[in-house]
Amino acid sequence: MELIPISAGNLKGDGGALFSVIPKVLWSKVMPCDENNFVKLSLRCLLIDLGGRKILVETGVGEHYNDKFLRNQGLEKGNHLINSLTQNGYSAEEITDVFLTHLHWDHFNGAITNKNGELSLTFPNATHWCSKKQWEHSKISNIREKVAYHKKLLEFISLSGKMQLVEKEGLLYPNIEVRFFDGHTPGQMIPFIHYNGKTLVYMSDLIPTTANIPVVWLASYDLYPVTSLQEKEAFLNEAAENNYILFFEHDYYNECATVEKTEKGFRLKQKFALQSV
Repeated sequence: MELIPISAGNLKGDGGALFSVIPKVLWSKVMPCDENNFVKLSLRCLLIDLGGRKILVETGVGEHYNDKFLRNQGLEKGNHLINSLTQNGYSAEEITDVFLTHLHWDHFNGAITNKNGELSLTFPNATHWCSKKQWEHSKISNIREKVAYHKKLLEFISLSGKMQLVEKEGLLYPNIEVRFFDGHTPGQMIPFIHYNGKTLVYMSDLIPTTANIPVVWLASYDLYPVTSLQEKEAFLNEAAENNYILFFEHDYYNECATVEKTEKGFRLKQKFALQSV
């Protein structure tokens, strides 16, 4: 097994939204922001090369947007995902599996290529994996979350026949098991990757950045915050006890970290690059 970080570019987010009820006077000490309160966030995917099987976790935002939208989201034009794969020696055609933690636009939309309004699969030979619970939820989500799902793209991948729905937790690929978390959005599917005697967990929106490690530092994007808090606390207990490596999709400044439990709660223990694992 080889693990390779793949960049799908960067974006910006509102600091207040990223930390919900935590005052700016506190979160700004650990997460820099600009004069408009925006913080830098990454779209960091992960390529898991198993030899004959090449699994891409997440696909970023893709190229579906007008200039105004790009400016507002802090996005730059260009196919950053494919460029990063190419720089690491891979082509889109080599990807056999696309693992989607959930179907929000910044995690899923890069799976679809848009050329002058004509849609195609970015990874034509890949099976795309998502939890059944998240797939069904994306069709009925309420008005608060609905904007995060791009219906036209979801309909396209459904008609392609390339979407495989996961119904149960457990082993999905060799040395890779999945678990479901429902606080951010129902059926968020998180991979636990057993690698070199360690367990690496792809955080997605369970814990977006290292600054979100303290239990109550939740993002307001979470649909069910009390559920998020309970899931997060249970996970952090397990992660601290077993020295899990947390791999962050949205942390612009840090790829990986470990956590520890202190008298004041869970805290960042170490931060490091994946290549050092």
